[in-house]
Amino acid sequence: MTHLCIKASRPYPVHIEPGALRHLAEVEEAQVADRFWIITDQTVSSLHLETLIKHVTTLFPKTNWMTSTVVPGESSKSLETYADLLQEGIERGVTRRTVILAFGGGMIGDLAGFVAATILRGIPFIQIPTTLLAHDSSVGGKVGLNLSLGKNLVGAFYQPSAVLYDVSFLKTLPDREWRSGFFELLKHGLLAAEPFADQLMDLKLSDMRELPLESWIAKGISVKQRIVEQDEQEQGIRAFLNYGHTFGHAVEYASERLAHGEAVGIGLVFAKMLEGQVEEGDQLAQLLTRLGVELPKRQSFEVYFDYMKRDKKNNQSIRFVLAENGKFNLEEIPVGRLLSAYDMTVRCLKWD
Repeated sequence: MTHLCIKASRPYPVHIEPGALRHLAEVEEAQVADRFWIITDQTVSSLHLETLIKHVTTLFPKTNWMTSTVVPGESSKSLETYADLLQEGIERGVTRRTVILAFGGGMIGDLAGFVAATILRGIPFIQIPTTLLAHDSSVGGKVGLNLSLGKNLVGAFYQPSAVLYDVSFLKTLPDREWRSGFFELLKHGLLAAEPFADQLMDLKLSDMRELPLESWIAKGISVKQRIVEQDEQEQGIRAFLNYGHTFGHAVEYASERLAHGEAVGIGLVFAKMLEGQVEEGDQLAQLLTRLGVELPKRQSFEVYFDYMKRDKKNNQSIRFVLAENGKFNLEEIPVGRLLSAYDMTVRCLKWD
């Protein structure tokens, strides 16, 4: 078992272990809640909702609870779904003592967290991740929605009251979710003060299920913890957590089927090409192939460039998080250099 404490503007614990739900009884806001509002998606609901409700009703037998279930996938991280949840919450009597349980992957954490941040001007919420990918999104307090113009263009910084990471939920993940979470873990490995990415580069898909998940997830979260505690609202080094994401988000949004972490993997190849680290880019490309990532239909550079311009950390220029001599910086990249890196990425990935 691993227990961390995120020292943000509102400190909160992170519990990583099988049976982490038992720590719900220790959360101060849960102890005084008038009800629990579980927000989840249809997939997680069918697999695990009964388990969560059993814990809630056992730990808090006198406290009411309610459930809202949305469609799986990024399409639910929308203004429309958000508005529906606000309406449902008010109609069903949510108060400022209600605690939202964000039960699912990264999409649910972002959506439910944004509902918590804004309904009645803010109510408590607890992150209960059910995917490997959510080791990244469940910590740090970024919550929000997508627009048709791009990802995460609406949002807030709003810290959870706790993160309860029951790794036993990961046993039901399909291969694609393992891949998606893996590339976020790899990103943290590359950002680490003492990089642990080398230990991940030779993995096969079958190896992931055999990883000591508690320790690897804790390693990834610890990297993010170190950065978030220094820069909670992304005024400086927190932008480093977007390593691989600027081009990755563009590819993800231009594709109808690519998982977030798979897009980040492609984005990391692009970043390595910008850094001039062609050999490392080739290794990442081989890893994408070995793990079975199916590349989406390739769009023109102009399509991806348009999405990159809308990235929330960009202003008049395109900025990328890049490494040089083991240190990370946020650099403005001219269009010609971006186009060159794009061409190199296409060749490296054999991306038709």
